[in-house]
Amino acid sequence: MQFGKNLAARMPMQTMFGSVAKDGDQMFVAVPENKTLEFYQYLRGYGLCFTVDCRGFCEDNVFCFGGDENRDMLDVIVGKFRIRE
Repeated sequence: MQFGKNLAARMPMQTMFGSVAKDGDQMFVAVPENKTLEFYQYLRGYGLCFTVDCRGFCEDNVFCFGGDENRDMLDVIVGKFRIRE
């Protein structure tokens, strides 16, 4: 499923937390600001290759993955992380 170039305009970030969205060759996961460091450390344990797009202080952040990552595996890994508590 393609979400278009402007993910935030098409789907509010709140509903994207904990979900893998795909746009072209990249996959994205939105994370609340207060979970960014914990999620970063969690993902590093799996050896995934990603970048973090920091939206600013006290803003939600987006983890970006290349198209070479396995989408099914990424869905499982992200799904096991407790983004909302």
